[in-house]
Amino acid sequence: MKWLRIPEQTFSSEKEIQLLKLSGTKFCLIHHQGHWYATATRCTHAGANLAYGWCEKGEIICPYHRHRFNLINGKGAEGQNNYIRTYRLQQREDGIYIELPQSLFRKILDFFKLL
Repeated sequence: MKWLRIPEQTFSSEKEIQLLKLSGTKFCLIHHQGHWYATATRCTHAGANLAYGWCEKGEIICPYHRHRFNLINGKGAEGQNNYIRTYRLQQREDGIYIELPQSLFRKILDFFKLL
């Protein structure tokens, strides 16, 4: 996993859900009820882009079939039996960072840079 700084201009948008891509990973950055969250971009039910959805009561709602997912842990609503990935965010002095996975290829490259 690698922590990356989210560009500052992102936080000036009035959109509740933004589709972002950092270091090859797409994610939804969500500002809901005064808090920031980051989730996967695709609904695990039918693959809809969650960036076109909306939020209610601490959940992101899929624009296709109205599947609901908790913004903190990604758990689907009762009876859905599914999850979406959530990403950790961290406030630092110089901005907000997101923890994103690294591909195996990137890990190998980084390893050889250390030698």
